[in-house]
Amino acid sequence: MNPVYLTDYKRTAFTRAHPKKTELDDFAELPADHLLARLIDNALERNSLDPSQVDDLSIGCALAVREQWSFGGRYPVLESRLGDQCASRQIDQQCGSGMAAIRFSMLNIASGACDIAFAGGYENMTRIPMGPSLFQDGTLTVPPIPADNGKSYAMDTVMNMGLTAERLAAEAGIGRERMDRFALRSHQRAARARDEGLFHREILPIERLDGSRISTDANVRGDTSLERLAELKPAFSETGQVSAGNSSPLTSGAALAVLMSESALKNSGSEPLAKVLGCVDRGVKPELMGQGVVPAVERLLNNAGLRADQIDLWEINEAFSVVPLYAIDRLGLEIDRVNIHGGALALGHPLGATGVRLVGTLAHNLKQTGGRYGVAAACIGGGQGIAMLIDLEF
Repeated sequence: MNPVYLTDYKRTAFTRAHPKKTELDDFAELPADHLLARLIDNALERNSLDPSQVDDLSIGCALAVREQWSFGGRYPVLESRLGDQCASRQIDQQCGSGMAAIRFSMLNIASGACDIAFAGGYENMTRIPMGPSLFQDGTLTVPPIPADNGKSYAMDTVMNMGLTAERLAAEAGIGRERMDRFALRSHQRAARARDEGLFHREILPIERLDGSRISTDANVRGDTSLERLAELKPAFSETGQVSAGNSSPLTSGAALAVLMSESALKNSGSEPLAKVLGCVDRGVKPELMGQGVVPAVERLLNNAGLRADQIDLWEINEAFSVVPLYAIDRLGLEIDRVNIHGGALALGHPLGATGVRLVGTLAHNLKQTGGRYGVAAACIGGGQGIAMLIDLEF
């Protein structure tokens, strides 16, 4: 298999999404594919790539419905400067969609099928609202689960990610105060990184129709406190532990990674951010989808012949506080190596873009801290986990 390099990564700022109060979302007027097209054109320009050089585009999107349907990934190709020769596709693996897009690009390059591939992801959660309305109008459906297939699922829980987080918290014995403390940590670290300008390296300012430029994540609350978080009512169950404060907020945004083969790296003169060593996904019981990070990471490390204590930094998606906390407990991780500049609890979680952000942010953080190995991982609605290993020694 040919070596694969991550050579570039950018994202938009992540905005606060609200389907019923569109004025709260700075990207309410911009469809997600437009955001990705702007990232693509910027990547072509910054990397001095001719549009005809890019072989492939993979797009992660959790809700590829209505305007987020991309005609097999073609719309961002048509909207950007990419040449018509660029093959494309759209991938739905829910919260793992962006990382799955990187994996597809990685495998294409590793097999010799292409030399330069773009892997992106997007979600505009104001323009494509989540929740019961999509089921009520038939945009999304739930199939009947056969009673005689030897399986039994609590589908009411499965279809509500907050309830799966409640169940995981109860089974793992992870309480409200610990989840709130982790959320506070995320906001404080993200606020400090923002104030130090660390996110400037990865955010491309986006110009709105009125000429204003959006360049700052809107969900970070550096002034929150444990007391304020404790005041929030449970969001999914009257007697539950999961609140809006220890859950990731609705978010809009897009992200893009550039991957190259060794020959493309030499021919383009690009400098690699990281070498992509592998990616693994694993399934778990859907009611406990937050567990998925653990078996995915375990197999990834086993495949690479590495132990958890050999990994310098971790980016574990903060869909809910309980997800990284469960992984920290089960994998025996040092918390100070996990999400060192905060995560989705503070930055936001535009579902299809998050996996790309996790990998790109991880590469930047490893370079900043002088680390070598990093793992990015996410749980996935429906009962899965996905994890990717990168290396800064080439």
